[in-house]
Amino acid sequence: MKKNEFEKITIEIFNQYYNYNIGEFNSKSGKTSFWGITKELNNRRQNVVFLYLDNFNDMDISLYDEVIKIIVIDSKNPITDIEKIKETVEGERLIIVNKDNNELLYHSFGVEETVAQIQSVLNYREKLKEEKARAKKPVITISIIAINVVMYIITILLSGNILGSILESDIRVLIVLGAKVNELIAQGQYYRLITCAFLHGGLIHLLVNMYALYVLGPLVETVYGKIKYLVIYFSAALVSSVFSYLFSESVSIGASGAIFGLLGAILVFAFKRRDKVGKGMVKNVLSVIAMNVFIGVALPNIDNFGHLGGLVGGLLISGILLLV
Repeated sequence: MKKNEFEKITIEIFNQYYNYNIGEFNSKSGKTSFWGITKELNNRRQNVVFLYLDNFNDMDISLYDEVIKIIVIDSKNPITDIEKIKETVEGERLIIVNKDNNELLYHSFGVEETVAQIQSVLNYREKLKEEKARAKKPVITISIIAINVVMYIITILLSGNILGSILESDIRVLIVLGAKVNELIAQGQYYRLITCAFLHGGLIHLLVNMYALYVLGPLVETVYGKIKYLVIYFSAALVSSVFSYLFSESVSIGASGAIFGLLGAILVFAFKRRDKVGKGMVKNVLSVIAMNVFIGVALPNIDNFGHLGGLVGGLLISGILLLV
């Protein structure tokens, strides 16, 4: 009989911390068996058995010294099912657990020690659930968006003309805050190669880039993990700025170079896993890149060299990271 996740974790914890051993127990018919845990206690063998709504009364308890039934239900089972269990096994030692909610629903008299031990299992499962939930949240993406928004607010406040600078940022303020200016970088202000990626020239510029980051970031963060995601993002931002420095004399700002790096990272992943995600994903990413390149060429004041550098940086670093 195959053990489920709840049984596996309970058996591991009871074995490691409470000196129980794994056991297999017979049904009344003898045709099936149930997983459980067992140990010597006061010259008697205490047996804790996992049962479910469809088999909670099928175990032959007469074959064993002392049996505590842990009946595992889920959120689909109504209160009437719990009452039915309690009536059917009246007089037996019983614990009822909701595995979905990690909740102890009922226990009979005389099983308090085992109840405390089961509660430790439920607490551990709840902690695992919270850790998984945190891991799924795009914390890095949200943090990067927040930094960009804060820097935009600072840009507005420093401009002096708050209403006038909401739609279009003051270029002088952007330079002070760290825009890419070739002459200043040549003088040794290399930090501008990164700081420029967190500055934006206006509200529309900010909204477009943050929306793209909101769409692409969580995917890269999930696929590569948070640390590698940070490496990809900052590497793409840096390579984007280097390309812009080498091939463009214009003042440059914006997160679009790093965002092109995320597109590159998605393309590398889609190509590497094309047997699983399908070739269509590769085509979709290429079409998005092509569309953005076209927009960059068609519209004025777009740092296409920065976009190209970000894409190259994203492709290279993500390719390396997938091999690590």
